[in-house]
Amino acid sequence: MNGDALKRLKDIDLSFLRSFKRESIALALLVALSLLFYRFGYKRNLNDMEAARLNIATLKTEIQMATAQSEASEGLSKAVTEATINLKTVEGRLKSLKERLPSDKQVSRILSEFSDNDFKRGIRIVSIKPLEPESKGELSRLPFQIRMEARYASFGDYLERIERLPRLMVVDNFLIEGGDTSDLNAEVYLSAYILSYGR
Repeated sequence: MNGDALKRLKDIDLSFLRSFKRESIALALLVALSLLFYRFGYKRNLNDMEAARLNIATLKTEIQMATAQSEASEGLSKAVTEATINLKTVEGRLKSLKERLPSDKQVSRILSEFSDNDFKRGIRIVSIKPLEPESKGELSRLPFQIRMEARYASFGDYLERIERLPRLMVVDNFLIEGGDTSDLNAEVYLSAYILSYGR
């Protein structure tokens, strides 16, 4: 059977192909050029395109990271601004507190606030006796015993004035002994709070 097939192939007239010689060569060249373009042009460009795609993905990741860092920086900037505002508020409160809480160097000023112009108001300060100070951490309590002679209305005004002083002072207690109908003898126990007593 193989012999028959070979015989038949030999019997085929291929002379008509000679007339297509130019076209065959052109076709062969076209196929060869297409293969070369595919191998060295298209395939190479595919590799370049894949590398470019990877570069684009990398750049997108870097842009996202830079955006996240920028947003974090803006958040940090806002936090710093808020902290600065809060610090100024706290400093203002501390300054106000320090004005109300004098230092131990201002004890004489405190004593003058106890008896300032009291004679004109109908009060006679008999004595001001400092008692044992008490340390309370950063604050110290300076207790005083004040003996006075006054009229009832003047004594009430005196207590109100002490409570309204810009310093932090507290009336702890008071004792009243009646004299005649309009005068009284009183002992007032009050405390002034100061910063860093005895330091």
